[in-house]
Amino acid sequence: MSAHPYGPNTSAIRQFLVQLAGLGTSDRARVVAAYEHTAATANWQRAESRLAAVIERSGREASRDALTGPLMQLVRHSTTPTALSDNASDAEVMATLDPVAEPALAALLALLVRDLLSAEDATLLLSPFDAIDVDTASA
Repeated sequence: MSAHPYGPNTSAIRQFLVQLAGLGTSDRARVVAAYEHTAATANWQRAESRLAAVIERSGREASRDALTGPLMQLVRHSTTPTALSDNASDAEVMATLDPVAEPALAALLALLVRDLLSAEDATLLLSPFDAIDVDTASA
């Protein structure tokens, strides 16, 4: 296994995953509430579009894909079977996950390409985690 499976920002991503794992129920609820408010804005939509473009241009798709396993371990409900059928709907998949999954994915992807993303976009995409003092700044 590579020492940097998530690219040049592996350290910050690992720190984020550890801190995500330590979030309690009320902290997760605060993240989800902040995310639902922020993700509904036009600024968020534009930042997400730019994020997708940056990931594609960066060639970090393999690093992006490597995030899936650790994130799924942290956000899958403990009572959920580990496998879904190949033709499971998005709704079926989402029902198996903690609601923090979506904001966590956005934050992880922003960290993945933080060195290539504008500071404003990175700050916005990480902002649902601000209220709980998750320190993702150190690399």
